[in-house]
Amino acid sequence: MTEKQKDDIYYVCSLIEYIARETKNHRQDIIRYFSKKDIERQ
Repeated sequence: MTEKQKDDIYYVCSLIEYIARETKNHRQDIIRYFSKKDIERQ
């Protein structure tokens, strides 16, 4: 895994965490809301 891929994964995980905290939802609920295509695009 390249450094860029690690950075990309970290970014997506951080984004999911931020959205979950702001909307007061569980991270699992946030993942269910987005399609696989949406997450891959990020």
